[in-house]
Amino acid sequence: MKQLARTLLLVTVFPALAQAAEVTAALNAASITVRGALVITITAPIALTFSPANPSVACQAPPGTVVTTLSATGGDNTPITWSLAGDTTDFAISGANLVVGPNGIAASTCPVAPATTTTINETVTATQS
Repeated sequence: MKQLARTLLLVTVFPALAQAAEVTAALNAASITVRGALVITITAPIALTFSPANPSVACQAPPGTVVTTLSATGGDNTPITWSLAGDTTDFAISGANLVVGPNGIAASTCPVAPATTTTINETVTATQS
């Protein structure tokens, strides 16, 4: 009965220790000493790649045109959620692709002569949870 009472006390007073791989305790009239050991898994960071790495797309490309394919390695092997920051009017994420947005590329984004190109900076984030 003393062992059960001690275990209940530990789980009640120190609920985080209930998740520990090993818990030891010393209980006497003056104090409680609790030590917990746990296993920590460290995962590799997520590495992103884009294919092609330096994409280009025609100003008249229709909505949904794939600009680059996104892939990730490392992490904890849980599914990836992709998000986009930057020009989210002209571009979007569809599955694991960066694509031309649903309304195509706006004329205001296209280069104006004598320029032949316009550069857009996008930030793609891969999240595992």
